[in-house]
Amino acid sequence: MRNPASRIFLLAAIGLLSAASFSRDAETAAEVGAATCAGCHEKQAASLKSTAHGARLEKVKGVPFEKSCETCHGAGGAHAAGGDAAAIFNPGKAAGEKASETCLTCHSSDRNRMFWEGSAHAGKGNSCVSCHKVHGGNDLLLKKAAEKDVCFSCHPDVKADIAKRSKHPLRDFASKTGAGKMTCSSCHNAHGSRGEKLIAAKSINDKCYECHAEKQAPLLWEHAPVKEDCMTCHSAHGSSNNKLLTMKVPRLCQSCHIQGRHQSGTLAANSAYAVGRSCLNCHMMIHGSNHPSGTVLQR
Repeated sequence: MRNPASRIFLLAAIGLLSAASFSRDAETAAEVGAATCAGCHEKQAASLKSTAHGARLEKVKGVPFEKSCETCHGAGGAHAAGGDAAAIFNPGKAAGEKASETCLTCHSSDRNRMFWEGSAHAGKGNSCVSCHKVHGGNDLLLKKAAEKDVCFSCHPDVKADIAKRSKHPLRDFASKTGAGKMTCSSCHNAHGSRGEKLIAAKSINDKCYECHAEKQAPLLWEHAPVKEDCMTCHSAHGSSNNKLLTMKVPRLCQSCHIQGRHQSGTLAANSAYAVGRSCLNCHMMIHGSNHPSGTVLQR
């Protein structure tokens, strides 16, 4: 059996080692403050202070600038002690869901971001830092000068569509900043929505009616596809056809109206049903009519 004195000595040694280990852990887990961070990361600290993000941390969240770095990156003791990049959290280099966790600690209560989890962007592995530059950028902290340029980096098909002759005013620039009279966020909420296609409304039609209220039902005589979905006939981002139509009339009309009579057939080149506005020569109230005699949308 061991000497009791030896056992007491062993326990004391273990206690001292544990205390030393705890002391080192406490030191490396300690916060060091923004001034220490700025010693090596002067550019990042200065740019954060000049952005809306840095200003709002203090004014809205009550976080003084001295604590701003570690609000997002975590305690910097271990990183400051050894300079190891792996010893501190960097949202810009983290995987999508993990990178967004830090941002959502402040932004999850915002109604414009409450649908982020489960959204199309989040589902594809994107994160807040996929589009935003926390330490700089414009008022929205975007990685590029114009909002549309951020979106086009993943959606080149939309960039091609807005270059077509029939379009929404996304290319009608309102200022030298490159922003159009409309932007992508005029219709979409990139952070998620209740509707499809990240539409910032309950449905596509509800979004269209915000600008085109005169097309909204109920009407005495309704055109079924108009009530169902504006995108049945229109291409929202741009089209080579007039009025953003997906096809030229009469071909567009004939995709549904194939009963016979004058709606279908090849139609002669000089046919009254094919020239000019085609079907719309007679059925001009194509979105619906309130006229007692407008049963076929002719008035």
